[in-house]
Amino acid sequence: MQAGMAKYFASEAAVKNADEGMRIHGDYSYSKEYEIARYYRDAMFMCIGEAANEMQRMIISKQWRKRNPV
Repeated sequence: MQAGMAKYFASEAAVKNADEGMRIHGDYSYSKEYEIARYYRDAMFMCIGEAANEMQRMIISKQWRKRNPV
């Protein structure tokens, strides 16, 4: 459960930071001369690829319910 939580947090933080970097760079962020475009693509792939964040949330919630029955 903790590994899933760490992956979810890291991918969401990466997207938020890459998005902020895109805003800071403005129009230059879409240029291939700057690495921010690659960082943004990689961050978005972390949310979509492998196990999507929605799946991570479902896995975390199932494990949470198993550990803390009502």
